[in-house]
Amino acid sequence: MDGFMNEMAIWNGMSSAFISNAIFFAACAFLIWVGFRFSSRIYFDGDVNLLGKIFTTLFCLSIALFTLGTMVQGQNIALGYSNAFSALSEVQDISSNAENFISMADGKLGPVQWIFLGSVVVMQLTQIWVKKPE
Repeated sequence: MDGFMNEMAIWNGMSSAFISNAIFFAACAFLIWVGFRFSSRIYFDGDVNLLGKIFTTLFCLSIALFTLGTMVQGQNIALGYSNAFSALSEVQDISSNAENFISMADGKLGPVQWIFLGSVVVMQLTQIWVKKPE
């Protein structure tokens, strides 16, 4: 493995993978904003029919699932490169940063990510399904 991969190559590969993941997340953030635009329009107009509310709900939930997938993909990228560092450590010394990364990457979403995604869904669905006080 020493001739094939070194620590710097792993860091560079991980950087490239996280760049594409960040682009996906930026697209999800834009679509979350679109969902908020739709849901706030429903909330302030108040006279949207049931079909419009259902389709807007489906849109918001699908974007939440896309965003969840992107977040999970980011954690899986970290876990995969953590495994690459672990494999590399068996044939050569690795830096303390790589060792710290191995201990940190567990492939699971953190509580802040769950709170963020949950709050977005609750705020959007509340604007869709709760009537504005008169």
